[in-house]
Parts: sequence; C-alpha cells; structure tokens
Amino acid sequence: MRRPATFRPAMTYHTAPLLFPADRPPIADGYVAFDDEGMVTDIGEELPAGAKAQEHEGALVPGFVNAHCHLELSHLRGKVDTGTGLLPFLRGVVTLRDVAPAEIEAAIREQDARMYAAGIQAVGDISNAPDTAAVKSESPIQYYSFVEVFDFLQGGTMAKEVFAKAQATFDALPEPKRYVPHAPYTVSPELYALVQAANAPGGTVS
Repeated sequence: MRRPATFRPAMTYHTAPLLFPADRPPIADGYVAFDDEGMVTDIGEELPAGAKAQEHEGALVPGFVNAHCHLELSHLRGKVDTGTGLLPFLRGVVTLRDVAPAEIEAAIREQDARMYAAGIQAVGDISNAPDTAAVKSESPIQYYSFVEVFDFLQGGTMAKEVFAKAQATFDALPEPKRYVPHAPYTVSPELYALVQAANAPGGTVS
C-alpha cells in the first residue's frame, strides 16, 4: 500500500476497523489522510511515524452518489403505487402533486437531510419545478440538476410552451445544471431541437 514518506503536520488522519478505498479490497484498521483543504491525499495500512489519527467505529467509505433522484416529489413518498408502469405512475404524480408549498418544502428538507445522514454526498436530481432551489443552495450535498422536458411527441402544439416552463425552472435552480429530454419516446423533434440548442456547445445527455 502507498504511504506518505514522512508525516506532515498539515494533514489529518482518520482510522477505522474497516476502510473501503473503492479502488482495491477493504483494508482492516487502515487510515485515510486529508490535506488542509479536505482533499484525500493518501490511503494506507499503517499510520506514518508521529501521526495521530481520529479513530472511528464501524467503517470508513467514500461518499455515496444518488445518480437518479426526484427530490421535488419527496412529499409523495409512499403515496404512489409501484410496479404499475409509466402512465399510471405519472397519473398518480399529477393527481397528488398539488399540495401546500410548505408541505412540499418540509418533505424536501427531510429527504435531503435523510440522504446526507446516510452518507450520500452527490445527487443527480431530475427537476420539473423550482421547488428544490432553496434546499440545493444550502445543502452540504452537491446536487446536479437535470431539468427534464417531455411533450409526448406533441411538438407542433406544445414544444415551445413546455420548454418555456423548463427554462423558468432552469433559471431558478443553482449550478451545476442542464436540460435533458425525458426519453426518445416522450420528446418531439421540435422540443429536442430546443433542448439541444440550449445545451450547446456541450450537447445533450439523457
């Protein structure tokens, strides 16, 4: 295992009965070292001479990533049936979505705190409304907002209206963020063209 050649006072060390480096097998009684900016500088088996470490129970692991989240729908937790397919799910979301803003924000804050307590450090969040803006600006979690658009292939009549709504959401959310199509089967060519232009020069992902 790689170890610092010498102990550096500016570094802080943490140890635990089990360490999960993610790029190699777990290390028993290993350590992780951080510089004064909080960046991991080393992971190893034995502390360098002269180093004192903060000891932790359990295991040390890298922060978890929630790659697909709908934080703005936190108030629907447990209220929409699962395993019913896309259309029944969307019907349930639309039917139950119109609740008091205070209830929506309280649920968003609760689930943000719940994720952080579970070790989640970064979230890819699918956004259709600006409801999560305040929490994302304050949270210790790093959010990447994917502002989602779909018009169910009704491009001639809906594309500009749908994109205008998405743009209002996009403008309200903090960076980093980008527009994304929901799926090839729910986005018309007209709407996709608007998304592609807005994401230029980086292009569109889904």
